[in-house]
Amino acid sequence: MEQMKVLLTADLHFRFDWFRWLIEQAPNYDLVCIVGDLLDMFEVKSTREQAREVTRLIKRLADIVPVAVCSGNHDNAGGLVSHDRASLYKWLVDLGAHPNIITDGAIRKLEDLILTTIPYHCSKEEKSIWLDRGLTIRRQTGKPWMVLLTFRPRLGRELAARSRKPPDFFWPIGPIICFRSRPCISLQIRSKLEPENGRSVRAGC
Repeated sequence: MEQMKVLLTADLHFRFDWFRWLIEQAPNYDLVCIVGDLLDMFEVKSTREQAREVTRLIKRLADIVPVAVCSGNHDNAGGLVSHDRASLYKWLVDLGAHPNIITDGAIRKLEDLILTTIPYHCSKEEKSIWLDRGLTIRRQTGKPWMVLLTFRPRLGRELAARSRKPPDFFWPIGPIICFRSRPCISLQIRSKLEPENGRSVRAGC
């Protein structure tokens, strides 16, 4: 399995300079992950307006590199729609129509990686739908499995325990938790897009 270079970030909160930095850095990575809070509920602009502008920026990013996004508690723009046995925000469902964007409530095989994105605004039972599916695919294929999820730490531990066999990479919005890393996946982690705070993690090898 070849190395995959992943840029993982969170809490962009409608900061255009941070989105622009992501777009500039995108050619250096195989995958960009944004783990929650793309919008800012305290911003003067409504979350609907923010969602329109963020959608445009993420599509620009996805024209360069695959992008995986999961929602956070700030991302409640517009109405909810029923999607795959759970309620998701329509702007994120629409965003996922782009062939290079993996968004809330999706499971995708990306090269040799299984990627699951879990919505913030749904129940533990609904979240477990995607965890169970990801676990099934990992058992069938033996491929590494990454889960993107914004959660309160206790909930994250409960969800991981429910799956009985935790993911290889389990990324919350806060502290990084990594379960049983498989070899040959390279991760470049940035904290709030401050390059001097970034740190590289190479799993295995």
